Amino acid sequence: MPVWKHVTVWVLRLLIGGVFVMSGLVKSLDLWGFVFKIEEYLAIWDMSQPRTIVFMLAMGVAGYEFVLGLLLAMGCYKRVAPWGLFLTMVVMLPLTAYIWIADPVSDCGCFGDFWKISNGATFLKNIAITTGLLLLLKWNSEIREALFNPAIQWMVGAWISLYIIIIGLYGYNAQPMIDFRSFPVGTSLVASGDDDAGFAFVYEKDGQRQEFTIDQLPDSTWEFVDRIPVGGTEGGNGAELAVFDGEDEVTADVIEPEGVQLLLVLSEPKRAGVTFTYTINEIYEYADSIGIPMIALLGTDSRGVAIWRDMSMAEYPCYTADDTLLKELSRGTISLVVLEDGVVTSKTTLSSISPDVIESPESEEEFMDELKGYGNRWFTATNIIFGGALLALYLFQGLILAVRMKIKSAYRKKAMKNS
Repeated sequence: MPVWKHVTVWVLRLLIGGVFVMSGLVKSLDLWGFVFKIEEYLAIWDMSQPRTIVFMLAMGVAGYEFVLGLLLAMGCYKRVAPWGLFLTMVVMLPLTAYIWIADPVSDCGCFGDFWKISNGATFLKNIAITTGLLLLLKWNSEIREALFNPAIQWMVGAWISLYIIIIGLYGYNAQPMIDFRSFPVGTSLVASGDDDAGFAFVYEKDGQRQEFTIDQLPDSTWEFVDRIPVGGTEGGNGAELAVFDGEDEVTADVIEPEGVQLLLVLSEPKRAGVTFTYTINEIYEYADSIGIPMIALLGTDSRGVAIWRDMSMAEYPCYTADDTLLKELSRGTISLVVLEDGVVTSKTTLSSISPDVIESPESEEEFMDELKGYGNRWFTATNIIFGGALLALYLFQGLILAVRMKIKSAYRKKAMKNS
């Protein structure tokens, strides 16, 4: 094979594989975000499905992209990897063409909240990827070099699959290991006090887009699209997250600028059953006993708040906020956000909290530790283990080849002596 073709194949492997690795990884890191995006598509096409089915689809698509993308980049499964990704593009290319023409959503969600690109750019990207995959379908199997020997490529594929499943399940059941959204740890929710600081909120209805101020958000028939900074600085997060008590905007009154505060976040109260209400009330009672205030933010209206109070027997204050903003603040049907001096310090899904620790904590420190998430540290540790295992497999294959070569050499010497 000519050198130029050899180089071209490896460049295409790395570029196309890298795109799918990034796409699959960011989707898996924030699996909730991908679930919401799929549900947005299904709602547009009037094909709504149960959340469990959407979750399985999201998990499968994200894992599929990541595993095949990484295998392609490493030169493994020379026929299966490019064919698998090409079949993906057979679906995605016409889909993104439709999205570009019809413009039913503001972005396709290919890279989650990590990188939002226009629908037109997405379609052009997919044309380039499809073209590159067509070349790989023709040339990829002609190059024998790969990072791993074919004999152990199944082990590599299995390990990659396990890694991405762990990433996805952690993000879905706790919080994303890396937060690409508008309210990461370190964001202040305290109102800036600058009347000019804030955002205009872009909503869409019947194909028409309109900007709204923070105290004049539209009803639930409008779909949230984007936020546009208006005056001040983007750090004015007190204006970005609007909290309401009935019709009154009370953000500055309920977000404590000093001390520790717990925010119970229910972006979809209708999906929140009574299962966790006992744990929630236990959290509130213990927090209240040690002087930590807790409020609930619900993505609903005043009637929904009344239903939640009646169902959960809530003694803590309950307020409303835009459900899309609450989904960006914290993932999960029910989650807890810890604030210190109005700054987000941790987030965790309620299902990841141990009821036993909450019911009878040995100390205030144990109680607070149970409410904290460790996403970034878990991501670092997971990557070290993942990379270490791949390195071990790489060294293992080298050892096997060395042993095989030594055995063959010994046989040759023995044959020469016998002759």
